[in-house]
Amino acid sequence: MTDSLNLSSEERVFQSQPRFSIMYLLFLKRKIGFIELKELLDLTPGNLDHHIKKLEETGFVHSRRVLSWKPLVVITITPSGTNTFRDYILKLKTLLSDIPENLLHDTSDAHNGNE
Repeated sequence: MTDSLNLSSEERVFQSQPRFSIMYLLFLKRKIGFIELKELLDLTPGNLDHHIKKLEETGFVHSRRVLSWKPLVVITITPSGTNTFRDYILKLKTLLSDIPENLLHDTSDAHNGNE
């Protein structure tokens, strides 16, 4: 097996499904509003806030209040977050490409004795 499983301490933050999803959406969109993110991920405000704070501690995202007709919180991916998440995705792609093709097909019939 390759060294693909060796994650940096920074990359380990992505092993949480909500944080991975937050980073994935920000990687694609670059910035997103708190309310939209909450609805897309079906998280409570407190839970989402917890995960955003974890990502802010690593320097991967930045949140700020924007004043419009009502206060909004906008979360933005940082250059460090973009680079680290890109490296993480490339490691995952390498790891997944090492899976033999025959293991990716449904073999439930063979396991159930229904060949």
